[in-house]
Amino acid sequence: MDNRGAQQSVTTDATTSPASPEDGLRAGTIGLGGALMQSVAQISPTLGIFYTIAFTTTQAGGSAPLTYLAAFLVCLLLAAPMVGLARHLPSAGGLYTYVSAGIGPRAGFLTGWLYGVSVCIVPAALAAFTGAVLEDELSSAYGIGVPWWVYSVVILAICFACAFRGIAISVKFLVVMTVFEMAVGLGLALTGLVSPGPGGVNLSGFNPANISNSSGFFLAVVLSIFAFTGFEGAAAVGEESRDPRRIIPRAITGSLVFIGIFYVVTAWGLQIGWGTDDLPALAASPTAPAFVLADRLWNGASLVVLVALVNSGLGVCIACTTSSTRTLYGIARTGALPHALTRVHSTLRTPVTAVVLQSVAAVTVCLVLGLALGPYNLFNLLGATGTFVYIPIFILMNVAAFRFFRSRFPSEFSIGAHVVAPVISTAALLLIGYNSIVPLPDFPVLLAPFIAASYLLSGVAVLIGRNLRPGRRGWMEHAGELPDVD
Repeated sequence: MDNRGAQQSVTTDATTSPASPEDGLRAGTIGLGGALMQSVAQISPTLGIFYTIAFTTTQAGGSAPLTYLAAFLVCLLLAAPMVGLARHLPSAGGLYTYVSAGIGPRAGFLTGWLYGVSVCIVPAALAAFTGAVLEDELSSAYGIGVPWWVYSVVILAICFACAFRGIAISVKFLVVMTVFEMAVGLGLALTGLVSPGPGGVNLSGFNPANISNSSGFFLAVVLSIFAFTGFEGAAAVGEESRDPRRIIPRAITGSLVFIGIFYVVTAWGLQIGWGTDDLPALAASPTAPAFVLADRLWNGASLVVLVALVNSGLGVCIACTTSSTRTLYGIARTGALPHALTRVHSTLRTPVTAVVLQSVAAVTVCLVLGLALGPYNLFNLLGATGTFVYIPIFILMNVAAFRFFRSRFPSEFSIGAHVVAPVISTAALLLIGYNSIVPLPDFPVLLAPFIAASYLLSGVAVLIGRNLRPGRRGWMEHAGELPDVD
C-alpha cells in the first residue's frame, strides 16, 4: 500500500469520529500564530527564565546560558516524534489520541488522564504564585496590602471568562500578553549587554571548556528541560485551527525554537548585565535577579518586570485552561469519561462543562492548599508533581510514535525521529526523575511523587470503572479516532 492509501485507511477506518462536527468545537478559528502562542504561553517564558536563572547559575556558574541551549536540544528530541503524530492525528484529545492510536486505548486513557488532570490544576499553582509575587512586591514598594489569594481568584476568573467565551478571545489575550512579556525579558537582557556589570560583555557562558562543575551543569540541564514543557499545548487546539495537519506540527516545533532562542539570549544578557565577575551574588540574591537588574538598568522600573511576570502567570493559566479542557473534552467524546464533559455551548462552541469543572478545581486547590501550605510552597509542590507526571506521558508518547509509524506508515518511519530521538529523550526523562528524588527534597515537595502516583491510581480506578460492564467498553473502539477536521 502506498502512503496515500495508508492515509485513507487511517482516516476512514480508524479516525472517523462518532460525534457530529456540527456538535463539536468551532473549527478553523485560529491560524498558525494562535496555535504557536498557545504553546509559547503554556511554556510561560518570562516566569521560566526570571525564576530559574538563579538556580542554573548556582549549579552551572557562568555556563548557565549553555544549560538552556542543551535543554533546548533535548526538547527538540522530544518534539521530533510528536510532530509526526500531530500531523496525522489533529485532535482535541492531543496526547490521549496519539497514545491510543499508537499503543492502545488503555495506555491512551491513562496518558490523557494524567495530562488532563495535571494541566487542569496547574493554573491553581501559577495563580497562587503570581498572586504572592504581586502581594510581596506591591506591599513592599507601594504599601498595598491586598492578600495574595484575592489576586489569584481574579486571575482564575479571567481564565474562566476566556475559556468560556472561546478560543478566539483566549488567543487574543495570549498574543498580547506573551508578546509583551517576552519584549520585557529580551529588553532587559539587551540592556544588560549594552550596560554590562563587572566582567563586561563576553561569550564565556557558551564555552564548554569553562564548565567548572560537570555534575552541577548536568543537573541544571536536566531540570531546565522542564522550563520548556508546554510546547505540546498546541496539540489540544488542533480541531479549532485552520489546516491543523500543517499548523500544529509547525506550532509545536516553532514554539520550542522561539523559546530556545529567548531563554539562551535572556540568560546570557541577565548574567552579563549583573556582571560575570559577581555571579555568586546573582545565585544568592534573595530577590529575583530580574527585579534587581530592572531597578539598576531601568532607573527603578522594576514595576515593568512585575507587570511582565503577571502577564506570564495569567498567560500560562489561560493556556493550561485551554489545553486541559480540550483534552478532557476529547477523552469524553470517545466515551471514556462521562458524556456531560462533551457538552458544547450552542453558540460559543466551547466545552462548557469541562471549563466549569476545571475552574472549580483550580479555585478549590488554589485556596485550600494555598492557604494551608502557602502560595510558594503550593507552586513548588505542584511544579515538582508536574515533573513526575510528564515523565511517563512523554515516554508513552515516544513508544506510541514508534509503533504508529512502524505499523501504519512504514514509508515515513525514521530511525532518527522514531528510534534515536526517543531513546535519548527517554533516558533524559528517567534521569530527571532520578535527580528529582535523589536526594529526597524537603517537605512539602517531598509529597510530589506521591501526588503524581495518586493521579495515576485515580486514572486506573476510573479506567476499571468504565470497563466493569461489557456494554461500557465501546469507547475503546473510538479512542484513537478523529473528527472531520480537514
